Amino acid sequence: MYRTIWNKYIESSPNFPTKRRPLVGSVIKETRIDKGIRQMDFAKQIKMNWSTLKSIENDHQKATTVENLERCAKPLGLDIDQMILSGRERDPANCFILKKTDPTPTKGVRTRKALPPEWNKSIRFDFNTFDLTPISPPIATQKDFFAAKIVLPPKRSMENMVLGVHHQVMGIISNGFNIRISYAGTETVATTNQAFALDGYFPHTITNEDEDTSAIIYFVTKFPDFEHTRIVHEPSFQWSPAIDIAAGVKKVQRYKSERKDRSISVQHLADLTDNLDAIQLRKLMRIKKDSSVIYWDKIEDLLGGTGITMKDFLAWCHHGEKQNISVATPTARAVIDYMSFYSLKIYSVIPPRINPHYFIGELMIDGKNNLPRKRWEREDNAMIAVCVMEGDLEIKIGTYRNPLMLTKGESIYFDGNLGYSLSNISEPQVRIFLATYPAIRF
Repeated sequence: MYRTIWNKYIESSPNFPTKRRPLVGSVIKETRIDKGIRQMDFAKQIKMNWSTLKSIENDHQKATTVENLERCAKPLGLDIDQMILSGRERDPANCFILKKTDPTPTKGVRTRKALPPEWNKSIRFDFNTFDLTPISPPIATQKDFFAAKIVLPPKRSMENMVLGVHHQVMGIISNGFNIRISYAGTETVATTNQAFALDGYFPHTITNEDEDTSAIIYFVTKFPDFEHTRIVHEPSFQWSPAIDIAAGVKKVQRYKSERKDRSISVQHLADLTDNLDAIQLRKLMRIKKDSSVIYWDKIEDLLGGTGITMKDFLAWCHHGEKQNISVATPTARAVIDYMSFYSLKIYSVIPPRINPHYFIGELMIDGKNNLPRKRWEREDNAMIAVCVMEGDLEIKIGTYRNPLMLTKGESIYFDGNLGYSLSNISEPQVRIFLATYPAIRF
């Protein structure tokens, strides 16, 4: 089903870029126009072929020489570093806005026809048993994650949900009762304000068992490269009573790889530990079942360096898999309180006892007030997804964009490294779904 969702999204957005690159040409063009210089005159001034300048300004060239950048920047009074950073802001993959209605145009600001569109129309996909509204863009890279809002009617199920690779699936139930999650032979029931986390490698089904109320679920995961990654659709394992250390170590080697179709090298795995070298790891990987001495200090060193628990490692040694589902109850939710300074709170809904790949939670901003608006900035190149659940949100991304108003059901996905500020300019409290990758560390 995940592949079906992704293919449908890709088909709906055939022109969206699949890779990122700073649109420095649009910065050059915008600055030149603001200074009142004609393109033909500017090409003569910098002694550049007119067609070359036109291609640069329209961002048709995927690569630009440093010399050409310098020739364009200096006469316009631009700093090259700042020009590149401003170009990143204009990359549509770095600031993806989904609105239901056209934003109110800002008076006095002329629309540049060559600039990328500032926003996209919100899309809702109707499947047989549920509706899905994406929050993130149709781009799948190591940097990005997929976020969406799901509406699951009463007595309906999302079945055959399996990624086939080890990507975490996390979700928060914004509204609904008696939501049954069936996962890898286990079942759990969740309700409003509860969150869950599971390994998308295993099949899972989410069922709304309520008679009357539709469930609203916000969820995040990472979609693999379905075209080039070998997907295991129905993983099955035969549990062995014997402890196979070699199998466990090989599973660690595969699990730590960012390329799910191959394992990391033994040397790379050794580099993650404190004291092990490649020779010692190869010896561990040759241990035969029931016949060799196990040096547990080496196992602990390996697990400490890779962040894997002994419980999960032993499951792998039995040719099994970690198949637990974690659920966060309202009483287990952490609160990050900025009310005294910025009139906002962040309610984390990360389930306990997991190493979260993502942060998911709710952001509450009090009504209109006179406190200064805080500008935030992530320094870890994180991507952030925001969807308004209640109220009206004003958000400003980067330095050149004007503030944008988002209403209930509208969303934005952006690079947190661009810098951003949030503001509630109305009286009612605004409630926001917030997700980031990688996770926020408090």
